[in-house]
Amino acid sequence: MSRARLLASITLITLGAAFFAAPQQSLAQRPYFAGKTITLYVGRTPGSGGDLAARMFAGHWQKQIPGEPNMIVRNMPGGGGTRVFNWAAEVADADGLHVVFSPTAGIEAVLKEPGLRANFAEMPFIGGLMSPNMAYVRTLKVKTPADILTAKGLRFGGNNPIARFDLLGRLALDALGVDYQYVTGFQGGADVFNAVRRGEIDIQVGSLGQYRFSIEPTLVQEGQAIPLWHYPGTGADGEPYPLEVAADVPSFEQFYEQVKGEPPSGREYEMLKWILPRVNDIVYAAIAPPGTPEEAVRTLQESFAAVTQDAVYQEEAQKMYGFVLPPIGADLGAQLMRSLYDVPDDVATFLTDYINEVR
Repeated sequence: MSRARLLASITLITLGAAFFAAPQQSLAQRPYFAGKTITLYVGRTPGSGGDLAARMFAGHWQKQIPGEPNMIVRNMPGGGGTRVFNWAAEVADADGLHVVFSPTAGIEAVLKEPGLRANFAEMPFIGGLMSPNMAYVRTLKVKTPADILTAKGLRFGGNNPIARFDLLGRLALDALGVDYQYVTGFQGGADVFNAVRRGEIDIQVGSLGQYRFSIEPTLVQEGQAIPLWHYPGTGADGEPYPLEVAADVPSFEQFYEQVKGEPPSGREYEMLKWILPRVNDIVYAAIAPPGTPEEAVRTLQESFAAVTQDAVYQEEAQKMYGFVLPPIGADLGAQLMRSLYDVPDDVATFLTDYINEVR
């Protein structure tokens, strides 16, 4: 064989080897989610607050995931929001392509409600968002914040005794010693708000977003209502702290000291302080089925956190809610999920009795 033919043969062999090796190397380096579709499952109906939150977040999330997979949102309401978590724990494939992004069912886990079979402590926590809450009152009987301590026959409206708005509202009002009647059975926050406008209800606990866009521009600006307090976040030390996104409304602790002249105390307050981080710090939670591959979980966690720091997402959140929902990281979220199953006996007994007395 001539030298020229030998060189040509070597060149062809080298090019052929490179041709066949390149796809294998590319596949090895290919992101886990490249070319795939991730489905986010929401335990709420289309057009609800939880549904809109998931769809807005999904639009930004898929851009942060290496490989830029498709991401779609599917609604799975039912069971008061527990159906979607049960499905994820018992039925969904643990491949990283099925993720629940829905309002949590923390109180159901604490109370060991039979309708919730999923164990959040066994499901990888990806990330969460806090949706701050606040309380306001009509000015018919309460002209100033301090008047709430002496007003008689106030009516507090809610949805269900185990709903977080209802539970947090009752605990706060009882900690203050307010004279009120609990009126439950409304279908949602908008229904309670309309009942307030009709004069049927005096006090509502609702989301800060609802307050910014519905309550403040109408009832408050018209002088028909005043804000009372917002529910605080909880630090790593277990102590509550005021939220910056609600700085114009005092935290419950600030309100209590303002009208009573001393820090909050008493059994109802201690129960409020215990339950707050477990039902209020994580409102929208992204959780994967048990057994989801660590690589997929890690990628989803990192990309979720990246979304919350993205300026474009923050700008859209500001327009949608009037503020940016405070994020909850994977480690803290997992810790809070585990704490749902570490309930002191006295807390479990109190909460069970407290809820059952109004059921």
